[in-house]
Amino acid sequence: MLLDQFWDDTGAARPRVASLAKGTPASPVFQLIVVVVAFLVLRIGLASVIPLSIDEAYAVVVSRSHSLSYFDHPPLGFALARVMADVFGCECRLAVRLPYVVLGSLSTLLLFEVTRHAYGKVAAFWAAAWFTVAPFFLISAGHFVVPDGPLDFFLLASACAAVPMVLGERPRFALLRWIIVGVAFGVALMSKYQAGLFGISALLVLVSTQSGRAELRTPGPWIAGAIATLGLLPVIIWNMDHGWISFAFQSGRGLAEDGHALHPGNLAITLLGQAGYLWPPTWLLAMACMWGAARSGSVADRFFVTIAALPVVFFDLVALFSAHSLPHWSMSGFLFAFPLFGQWCSRLAERRPGLLRLSFTIAAIVVPLLAMGFAVQVRTGAFTRAFYERAPKFDVNWQLVDWSALTSEPQGSDLSGANAYVVASNWMQAARAADALGPDVPIEVLPGDPRHFQFMDDGRLKTRSAGFFVGALDFGKEAAREKEYRDSLDGRYVVDGPPRRLIQRIAGFPVFEILILPVNRIVASQAHLPGDGQANDGGPRP
Repeated sequence: MLLDQFWDDTGAARPRVASLAKGTPASPVFQLIVVVVAFLVLRIGLASVIPLSIDEAYAVVVSRSHSLSYFDHPPLGFALARVMADVFGCECRLAVRLPYVVLGSLSTLLLFEVTRHAYGKVAAFWAAAWFTVAPFFLISAGHFVVPDGPLDFFLLASACAAVPMVLGERPRFALLRWIIVGVAFGVALMSKYQAGLFGISALLVLVSTQSGRAELRTPGPWIAGAIATLGLLPVIIWNMDHGWISFAFQSGRGLAEDGHALHPGNLAITLLGQAGYLWPPTWLLAMACMWGAARSGSVADRFFVTIAALPVVFFDLVALFSAHSLPHWSMSGFLFAFPLFGQWCSRLAERRPGLLRLSFTIAAIVVPLLAMGFAVQVRTGAFTRAFYERAPKFDVNWQLVDWSALTSEPQGSDLSGANAYVVASNWMQAARAADALGPDVPIEVLPGDPRHFQFMDDGRLKTRSAGFFVGALDFGKEAAREKEYRDSLDGRYVVDGPPRRLIQRIAGFPVFEILILPVNRIVASQAHLPGDGQANDGGPRP
């Protein structure tokens, strides 16, 4: 049996989990340590070799200009990377990713603890184990420079401190625990806006349970709430100075309907994305566990299903009523479905231990292999270079690889000159170019979709004259794309030299071309330069 009771010398029962390698049963804590350490090593290795994603490069670049908050997100998700870059004196990928990798492993331990308190050590082990191999929490939230990693960690820290009181216990230092709840939740609010749904869910739990209502008659929850609101202050202050642009942007993403009331196709894509992010069997069983917990009378079940279900249902409804949504928006809800899933696994372990062990082993092998295969492909193109002379449309592209040719090729040597600056067409290409060129080269983004670049206020752009437009060209569409770029410059810049093209390669395999156009800023547009104080109303600079 996967779950057995072994007796220690004092006669006390101690739960054991059969070794994942099918051997002598081991304690859940020991097996958890093995899993956490193994996957921590894996994530450190991946963090060292996988190029920064566009979102990561963007976070690293825009955080060069310190800000109370950012156009896309609250400050913490970006600030952690900037702190590491400043401490290490470089923006190397492992350095900026390290806090997110560490928080991913610590989140596993917190998830174990919060599940153990509710359902016991065996359930806690399986909750933490399946969380560890879930692709989203392994790769994105536990690896990338994105706000999800800090969000998950501090939501779990808040839940971990609150769960004894919510379950009706009377722990020592209850008031101190509530203070920790407030601090952790406040930091979660500084990480990502989805944290607000956790606060609503927590309030529902307190109101709907007898133990929760008893806590509401004490000062603890109210002190926690007051402390947590401080986490919103940086976001509120920044948005007050910028026309509430962050809230308008985020709400607009979820309300884009494109002329139709319902979008079942978008909902289907969202659900498939959720399944892929969690690992399909995990997603299916997590949904079933939430459904079962919703009909349970257990306080623990009600606690987890309330916190889990609200984000999941909310963002599924957003997907149904919106033309555009992203599957990972609901992941903070699925985070709290893992304790319910772990409880289900602990029961399965008594009946079908071999099936449970086999299914986890498959996931623990396949998911890391896919991640390592992706790392190999984006570094070498190994899986397609034998069949193509250059990267095909479905392969790695300018969004997935570093633009190292800007600094390694002689044609790009003057881009880093003391009097140079770079112009990009949108925030994504700006992030790629600025990440490759480093912080010594200021960058300006054309109107349309500049994101936080419009607020960086880089005074160097006022004094530098040697401008270069930099943009990516897809193979086979070079001429048409170059025309689009030239048209976008009209009225703001004049091209004053012949175009240059660099070929970006990975291990010698051509991926895409980079267009470089020498440009001069048209004098009439100088009044609208970033940094001249003309765009403090929260709108994009013209």
